[in-house]
Amino acid sequence: MRHLLKLCLLPALLGVGLSRCASTVPLTLEEPRPGQSLLVGAVLLENDGIEEVYEAKTANIVVVLVGKSTRDGKETTESYRVKTDREGYFMLPNVPPGAYVLKGIEVDLGYETRLFLTSRWEGNQQIYYPGEGRIDHTVRIWPEEVNTRVIDLRICYFRIDAALRTLHKRFPRLQNTALTLRDKTYTMENPQEYFRVKYPGSAWFTEVPPGETP
Repeated sequence: MRHLLKLCLLPALLGVGLSRCASTVPLTLEEPRPGQSLLVGAVLLENDGIEEVYEAKTANIVVVLVGKSTRDGKETTESYRVKTDREGYFMLPNVPPGAYVLKGIEVDLGYETRLFLTSRWEGNQQIYYPGEGRIDHTVRIWPEEVNTRVIDLRICYFRIDAALRTLHKRFPRLQNTALTLRDKTYTMENPQEYFRVKYPGSAWFTEVPPGETP
């Protein structure tokens, strides 16, 4: 099993359905441009036994996102890569309003495992599973497009065990919450509120565009 995971050191982003190759976006907050949105979210991953290590990961997780937007009747898709900060949060400023899917993540686990989690759809449910060195960008079912100043993907929680079984849930926030690992609890603020506090003077949170309510 460990040998299988080592194969995941191959370069990522070679999958089908790729709208275009995307370099990793630095985690910096630009001020808003007209008609654009701020995409925010967070990732928490529990390693439940890979390499006999039991750990929680939040920092430096590469998040692979795919977005779809429609303007003037024309539909476009775009792929993004962004790293989480130390607390597990990520953001993408000045993206088109639309629908966004967290397609997968890349994360270092244990001592020498580079794990790639990608996803597919079974019925209407998005299922995450380990991919061998790649995350494809194919999205079969899109959420509804939204046109808001801030698009919040919430906290994306993953648990993966030594047999590579993967559990995924989403939370608006965590407050002293116990999940899988023994004797561990987590407190994580809602992503939009986290960045509002981190950047108190940003126009993303202090100005309301025409047609929106605070």
